[in-house]
Order: sequence, then C-alpha cells, then structure tokens
Amino acid sequence: METIRIYHSPWRMFLLVLASLAFAVMSFLMISHSTNGFHIVVGWIGVAFFGLGGLYMLYDTLKERLMGKPFLTITDEAVICEGMKQSVIRFADVKSFEVVKMKNQQFVAVHYKPAVERQKLDETNVLDRSVRKLNRRLVNAQENISTTGTSIKVQELCDLLNERHKAHIKRC
Repeated sequence: METIRIYHSPWRMFLLVLASLAFAVMSFLMISHSTNGFHIVVGWIGVAFFGLGGLYMLYDTLKERLMGKPFLTITDEAVICEGMKQSVIRFADVKSFEVVKMKNQQFVAVHYKPAVERQKLDETNVLDRSVRKLNRRLVNAQENISTTGTSIKVQELCDLLNERHKAHIKRC
C-alpha cells in the first residue's frame, strides 16, 4: 500500500498564528497601559502564552511545508505523528482504533495490546505517565490522534487506520 501523508491546513494555521499574535499584542498593550499589578501579571502571562503559542504554530507550519514533514504519515507498518515530539504507533502493538468524543472534540483513540500498554507506561517519565493515565480515564485509551486543522475527518482516519491494521495482521 502507498504511504499517506496528512498535513495541517496552511490557511487555518496562518489564521491561528495571526490570532495568537494579536492576543499577544493586546496583552502587551495591557501591560504598557496599566499600573495595576494584577493587570501587568495577567498581561505578561498572555504575552508568554499567546506569543510562544503563535511562534510554535508558525514553526510547526513551516516545518511541515518547508521540510516536508507531515503531521501524520501512515505506512504499512505504523503511524508517525509529528507534534512537540515524534510519536510512532506500530500496527503490531495496536489492538484497535476507535473514534471517541470528549466534549465537542472527536479523536481517534489508540487501543494498545495490554502488554504494550504496560510497557509504554513503564518507559515514560512522570509527566508523560500522568498524561497517559489521564487519557486512559477520560477516553479509555493512552493515546489519541486529533484531526483538527487537517483535511481528513476523524471517522475517515479511523477507518483508514483500522484498514491498515487489518492488512498488517494478515501479512504477519
């Protein structure tokens, strides 16, 4: 089967970067036009949060477009997710994929085989372990894949991943 590459929408990312930078500028204006200590602290938090977030989204978009690193790469053997750090989900380690909903957001939940789930928990640091346990409580899976900002729908991605998973099982 062919390798499938899924990218974020450049227009959506551009709008998110602009919105983040606009909030950072508004936060800076709040700092420069206020003598109230609370407003100054909130302003600096806004500058840091929205400024760094906007710069990260800009970096991520440029990395995808200029370096050719898609957000998701689906091969015959695995799914490679590019985020803050690269995550590789091997079909051999997966029991199934499922669409889950949390509030108004839908994700593709990755259900690992029990031995792999324990291994992934054991191999992570304290922060990642806490996140995995929280995900497990919220959506009954340690890892989720979001399609927000991409051209693929959640159900379509889930069906594609389950199809690749079944094909992998047949080959092995």
